[in-house]
Amino acid sequence: MGDRAYAPAAKPVPVRATNGAAANGGAGPPRPAPPSMVPGGRVPPPPMYRPKPLQSRPPPRRPRRSARGWCCVSCLWLIVVLVGLVFLGAVAAGVFYVVYHPQLPTFAVTSLRLASLNISDSDAVTSRIEFTVTARNPNDKIAFAYGDIAAAFSADGGGIGDGVVPGFLHPPGNTTVVRAAATAEALTVDPVQAAALRSRKSHALLAQMDGKVGFQIGGFSSKRISVRVTCAGISASLAKPEPAAEAPAPAPAHTRHSPPRGGRGRSSPSPPRTVVRTSSSTGVGGAKMTTTDAKCKLKVKIWIWTF
Repeated sequence: MGDRAYAPAAKPVPVRATNGAAANGGAGPPRPAPPSMVPGGRVPPPPMYRPKPLQSRPPPRRPRRSARGWCCVSCLWLIVVLVGLVFLGAVAAGVFYVVYHPQLPTFAVTSLRLASLNISDSDAVTSRIEFTVTARNPNDKIAFAYGDIAAAFSADGGGIGDGVVPGFLHPPGNTTVVRAAATAEALTVDPVQAAALRSRKSHALLAQMDGKVGFQIGGFSSKRISVRVTCAGISASLAKPEPAAEAPAPAPAHTRHSPPRGGRGRSSPSPPRTVVRTSSSTGVGGAKMTTTDAKCKLKVKIWIWTF
């Protein structure tokens, strides 16, 4: 028999298992079928890419400043303005000091007389204090204008008299002496203070004077500010009543006699003149006042600052 020629058998196409199927030994879900081929055994080409038309984009917006940023900027400018004002004020104050060399006035209670001091059984004080205030202005170009000054005297921790020192104009380089009086009418005090006032013959007084003062330079007048003068170390005792002054004897009546005939009459002698001398240590009623060495301190109050 002759040999026959056989056509080669077609090889089987291997089927690849999915990852899950391979891991599970081929027991997973079947892999989806590959895409169908076009006639002729070719894979279809991918879809054509069509670019999207360009769209106009809006311009980028600037970031808006927050309220916190505006607050910081405002605070910064406020600080700059305040620093500038303080600097200008310091420069002006320095120029003023160099040109005028200002100095505070000085005060002193140079004399005082405790005319009366009576404490009733109901602890009511009735008193009269006569005093002299001496003010000195050491400046050469600055004058001071004082309003009425309220004066208050205290002893043993309580008040014993109030008064008013009249206002005055204090020229440059001038020393002014002002006399005033402080009184109390049935002023009720503490029983302890009343007992101390009764038991003591000499009293340590404290004087406190409050008023307003303004300075003048040429034609410029400043606004008045508050000042307080405190004088301590005043020792006074109740003044003894002055004896009543005797009235001068009336001049004798002179009778004119007719001169004798043939002679000239003699004229009667004139009465002697009386000279009355007064000193700065006399009180309101003419009584002598005690010279004091009271130390006074002046404090100036501007708004809420006292120096």
